[in-house]
Amino acid sequence: MAEKIPGWIEKILLPQLGELNGGMKAMNGRMTGLEGRIDGLEDKMGGQFSAVRSETRRLDGKIDSLDKRIDVSDRLAVVEGKIHELETRN
Repeated sequence: MAEKIPGWIEKILLPQLGELNGGMKAMNGRMTGLEGRIDGLEDKMGGQFSAVRSETRRLDGKIDSLDKRIDVSDRLAVVEGKIHELETRN
Protein backbone atom coordinates (compact mmCIF):
# COMPACT_ATOMS: atom_id res chain seq x y z
CA MET A 1 0.00 0.00 0.00
CA ALA A 2 2.94 2.34 0.63
CA GLU A 3 3.86 2.10 -3.07
CA LYS A 4 0.33 2.98 -4.27
CA ILE A 5 0.19 6.31 -2.40
CA PRO A 6 3.26 7.90 -4.05
CA GLY A 7 2.02 6.85 -7.50
CA TRP A 8 -1.42 8.22 -6.79
CA ILE A 9 0.00 11.51 -5.51
CA GLU A 10 2.32 11.68 -8.51
CA LYS A 11 -0.59 11.29 -10.95
CA ILE A 12 -2.46 14.16 -9.30
CA LEU A 13 0.37 16.53 -8.50
CA LEU A 14 2.65 16.27 -11.56
CA PRO A 15 0.13 17.74 -14.02
CA GLN A 16 -0.60 20.57 -11.59
CA LEU A 17 3.11 21.18 -11.06
CA GLY A 18 3.57 21.24 -14.84
CA GLU A 19 0.79 23.82 -15.17
CA LEU A 20 2.37 25.93 -12.45
CA ASN A 21 5.76 25.68 -14.13
CA GLY A 22 4.28 26.71 -17.47
CA GLY A 23 2.46 29.60 -15.82
CA MET A 24 5.65 30.77 -14.17
CA LYS A 25 7.52 30.65 -17.48
CA ALA A 26 4.74 32.67 -19.14
CA MET A 27 4.83 35.19 -16.30
CA ASN A 28 8.60 35.50 -16.62
CA GLY A 29 8.21 36.16 -20.34
CA ARG A 30 5.62 38.85 -19.69
CA MET A 31 7.82 40.46 -17.04
CA THR A 32 10.77 40.50 -19.43
CA GLY A 33 8.58 42.18 -22.04
CA LEU A 34 7.42 44.77 -19.51
CA GLU A 35 10.99 45.46 -18.45
CA GLY A 36 11.87 46.15 -22.08
CA ARG A 37 8.94 48.51 -22.45
CA ILE A 38 9.88 50.30 -19.24
CA ASP A 39 13.47 50.71 -20.46
CA GLY A 40 12.16 52.16 -23.72
CA LEU A 41 9.92 54.60 -21.87
CA GLU A 42 12.79 55.66 -19.61
CA ASP A 43 14.95 56.38 -22.66
CA LYS A 44 12.15 58.33 -24.32
CA MET A 45 11.40 60.34 -21.19
CA GLY A 46 15.10 61.08 -20.70
CA GLY A 47 15.22 62.55 -24.21
CA GLN A 48 12.12 64.62 -23.56
CA PHE A 49 13.53 65.93 -20.27
CA SER A 50 16.71 66.95 -22.10
CA ALA A 51 14.62 68.82 -24.66
CA VAL A 52 12.68 70.58 -21.90
CA ARG A 53 15.91 71.57 -20.14
CA SER A 54 17.29 72.96 -23.40
CA GLU A 55 14.10 74.93 -24.06
CA THR A 56 14.15 76.24 -20.49
CA ARG A 57 17.70 77.53 -20.96
CA ARG A 58 16.65 79.24 -24.19
CA LEU A 59 13.67 80.88 -22.49
CA ASP A 60 15.82 81.96 -19.55
CA GLY A 61 18.07 83.78 -22.01
CA LYS A 62 15.10 85.53 -23.58
CA ILE A 63 13.77 86.55 -20.16
CA ASP A 64 17.18 87.96 -19.21
CA SER A 65 17.21 89.95 -22.45
CA LEU A 66 13.74 91.31 -21.75
CA ASP A 67 14.76 92.25 -18.20
CA LYS A 68 17.68 94.27 -19.60
CA ARG A 69 15.39 95.99 -22.10
CA ILE A 70 12.90 96.87 -19.36
CA ASP A 71 15.73 98.27 -17.24
CA VAL A 72 16.90 100.45 -20.15
CA SER A 73 13.33 101.52 -20.83
CA ASP A 74 12.84 102.50 -17.18
CA ARG A 75 16.07 104.52 -17.21
CA LEU A 76 15.05 106.22 -20.44
CA ALA A 77 11.69 107.17 -18.90
CA VAL A 78 13.52 108.75 -15.93
CA VAL A 79 15.83 110.69 -18.26
CA GLU A 80 12.86 111.87 -20.35
CA GLY A 81 11.09 112.99 -17.17
CA LYS A 82 14.14 114.97 -16.07
CA ILE A 83 14.47 116.57 -19.51
CA HIS A 84 10.81 117.53 -19.44
CA GLU A 85 11.27 118.96 -15.93
CA LEU A 86 14.27 121.02 -17.10
CA GLU A 87 12.37 122.23 -20.16
CA THR A 88 9.44 123.41 -18.04
CA ARG A 89 11.79 125.33 -15.69
CA ASN A 90 13.27 127.33 -18.56
